[in-house]
Amino acid sequence: MSEKSKLIRADEAQVLLLDRLLKEIRKVSSDIAKQMPEGIVEPLRTITATTTQQVITPPMHKPWFSVSIINDGTHDCWVIVNSEKSSTSPSLVRVGEPCEIDFGAPLIDDLVVWTDAGTASLRIRGVR
Repeated sequence: MSEKSKLIRADEAQVLLLDRLLKEIRKVSSDIAKQMPEGIVEPLRTITATTTQQVITPPMHKPWFSVSIINDGTHDCWVIVNSEKSSTSPSLVRVGEPCEIDFGAPLIDDLVVWTDAGTASLRIRGVR
């Protein structure tokens, strides 16, 4: 019998299998924990959007799971989520309308906002 085909007792095989399963469970648990929200709601920030594009990033560079944008006026504004990853098709946020964006995972790295004319007062709240 070669060394590679060495037989082991059933109880030893069980211990080895349980140890391997435990390592895999710990790895999966760690990966899942990274995708769980911290439960921290970033306070509302008021941003004045103008005709110049403005980039808004989460504090401490920790991505948001979701973001809420409320346009208090006076003009409609445009929003792009994740400027590096998104297409060039912005979303329109009309005056008085809220905009809720929820990715269900920490994927929102930034927002780009601007207006076609005038200004818009935006209340922005992110969840991480």
